[in-house]
Amino acid sequence: HVREMAAAGLHSNVRLLSGLLLTMSGNNPELFSPSQKYQLLVHHADSLFHDKEYRNAVSKYTMALQQKKALSKTSKVRPSTGSAASTPQSQCLPSEIEVKYKMAECYTMLKQDKDAIAVLDGIPSRQRTPKINMMLASLYKKTGQERSSVTSYKEVLRQCPLALDAILGLLSLSVKGAEVASLTMNVIQSIPNLDWLSVWIKAYAFVHTGDNSRAINTIW
Repeated sequence: HVREMAAAGLHSNVRLLSGLLLTMSGNNPELFSPSQKYQLLVHHADSLFHDKEYRNAVSKYTMALQQKKALSKTSKVRPSTGSAASTPQSQCLPSEIEVKYKMAECYTMLKQDKDAIAVLDGIPSRQRTPKINMMLASLYKKTGQERSSVTSYKEVLRQCPLALDAILGLLSLSVKGAEVASLTMNVIQSIPNLDWLSVWIKAYAFVHTGDNSRAINTIW
């Protein structure tokens, strides 16, 4: 029911109910299964995030990740007969990667950029979604880690070649326009009427080098 209310956007109701259930769970640890407690913690943290209580949300997200880690250990210990039965339930569990992303969002709202980077850095590269790489790129840039920022922006474009904000990010970090354009070449060639993108990239490359007149001439 908590999950259904969360999906319906009833955040205040989720906060009240999940808070009560977690209190009951504290008094009676056997009340919920480890996976149910993990879900409760995530939904409660999400409701706190919605209410802009970012510090409290971080605390609950941290508890949720600890619960998930314990859950993973117990599932490995169980025999294979039990794992097959638990598969459908495990598929319903909130994504651990999404939890870490929300946790990083909390840290950015609290202006704790280094903590946000630490959380996202803990996600293996192959599991990072475009929005995670985009957030990392922005955070790296903000904290002066330009090389890491460039790498993350390029990874965004590898996954989503039309991510214009990532293109602007690379150009702002003095990556040459030709190199940036090469990252979008395949999609430009495969989609009709997308020739304007290479011109747009070239113009913004001039803007970021301070040559506004050539930028204007490129467009016109």
